[in-house]
Amino acid sequence: MRYNQAFTLIELIITLLLVGILAAFALPRFSDLSEDAAIAKAEGVAGSLRSAVNTVKVIFLSQSHPSRVQNLQGYGNDNVDTNNQGYPIGIDKGNGNENIGQNNKGCDELWDGILVNSPTSAFNSNNQDYRSYRHTSSKVCSYVYRRNGDNGNQNTGQIIIKYDSRDGTVVVCGQSSKLPAC
Repeated sequence: MRYNQAFTLIELIITLLLVGILAAFALPRFSDLSEDAAIAKAEGVAGSLRSAVNTVKVIFLSQSHPSRVQNLQGYGNDNVDTNNQGYPIGIDKGNGNENIGQNNKGCDELWDGILVNSPTSAFNSNNQDYRSYRHTSSKVCSYVYRRNGDNGNQNTGQIIIKYDSRDGTVVVCGQSSKLPAC
């Protein structure tokens, strides 16, 4: 006696139905992972930025500077400028105020000057990893994540890394429902 070892039509239909039901529950979960991955990437970059800001502050304090420093020695290329509290405000900024940078590209110069192997950033292009904005009396930098197709600004971006030179805070915020508002 010989048995055929094939699936019956009803077994195939039930299998396809179960796979369809599982896919209906799994696909929305997987689609959310791309946003989670982008947020995790921004959190990692923000952690690096936070660490760099804190390192600059520690060097400033260890060298007992009484006020703002131009070209802080001992960090990066020895060209990081700080405000009176010791937080970085630019690269080769020169004498003058405590604003970040000398113009709108100041946040990009700060980003590149204190981060090692940083993602790309530009103040005038959406074709980089982040687009920078200098705002709040030129004391705050916001870096809007662009790789997810977001064209928002410092107020409307979905995923934003925000650096405040007045107190050295670095946060990830934005319009994403998974992040606090900026």
